[in-house]
Amino acid sequence: MKGTLIRYVFSFILSAALPCVCRADDAVRYPTIKPCGFIQGWAWYDKTAGAIHGEDFEIARARFGIKGNFSANTDYLLLTEWGRLTYDDPATLVDAWVNLKVNPALNIKIGQTWYKFSLSGSEAIPNIPFIYRPEVVDGIWLPMGRTGAYGYDRGIELWGDFKNSILPLGYVFSVTTGAGLDHFEDNGKKDFVGRLYIEPKKDLKLGMSGFYGYSRVSVVSNLLREEKVDLPEYAGGVDVSYKQKHFRVIYEYLEGLYEGYLDANAQETFQVATKRPRGWYGMFGFKPLSWIEIPVQYAWYEKDAVKSDTGLESITVGVTWFLKEGTLNNVKFNYIIRSAEPNYGSKPRNMLALQLQLVF
Repeated sequence: MKGTLIRYVFSFILSAALPCVCRADDAVRYPTIKPCGFIQGWAWYDKTAGAIHGEDFEIARARFGIKGNFSANTDYLLLTEWGRLTYDDPATLVDAWVNLKVNPALNIKIGQTWYKFSLSGSEAIPNIPFIYRPEVVDGIWLPMGRTGAYGYDRGIELWGDFKNSILPLGYVFSVTTGAGLDHFEDNGKKDFVGRLYIEPKKDLKLGMSGFYGYSRVSVVSNLLREEKVDLPEYAGGVDVSYKQKHFRVIYEYLEGLYEGYLDANAQETFQVATKRPRGWYGMFGFKPLSWIEIPVQYAWYEKDAVKSDTGLESITVGVTWFLKEGTLNNVKFNYIIRSAEPNYGSKPRNMLALQLQLVF
């Protein structure tokens, strides 16, 4: 499958490049092609009490691709992942979409891209204030539906904004196959994701997000036969953010629900317990200089609110040094303090983390 993918990408580049050579008389020659991507190098020191202390350095993410326009109102992106966080293989196709710009209030994107759920989950990776997103975001957003990797899926996405209206607002809504990254439709079910925000005054945004889809699990019937079932899954959240030249404040609350499943046909019964992850975080970032930001964040995440003692508390203090103003090239230093309750499921880590980010 990867060989076919590589041939497809190179065929696309070749076929897209040839028309650029032929139409030299046009003011703008379409399609346009521009390399794009970013690299994130990580170094960290694990200071978890009672755990194996260690330090490491790696290329966590290396995403490379091409973007451009097929016409004045149609753009595209092909982006691949080559870093440590790849899905299954040395290279993974993450973004592959075409976007039609009908007007500022309506864009139609078709292909593979990530779920725009939650304020943090709707931010592109190079834009997030810390090296890691809050645990509640990754805990609900990343495994959402059946994706289980990156929060990516294939389908159609509608998005736009009404910046010049009486009450400026923006939105994004998508319908996807529900099969996730690197998989095609196989069960006739769809996932629905939506996000809406309003801007009642300049720099102040109030947002809300919602998700409805299916997660696939394996259960054992009362005849001791394993079956795979698709369980309804819900998630929602609210957020508020305020951004000024020298500081920004963000608060977000998220909650998910995995429904229990019951199917009685006189012979077999399947039962799956309900699971309810939830949590919130508050972040404050201060910029004493245009090229320095000092962000601080408190986060609380309950892996399953149905059970007791499944919480994780974390405090993150960081410093971000922007290598050049007006770009996303930066160095981030984060100190992360984590404390888990007895039934959280894993030992928390106190870590010193350093990231070099280069975007092109």
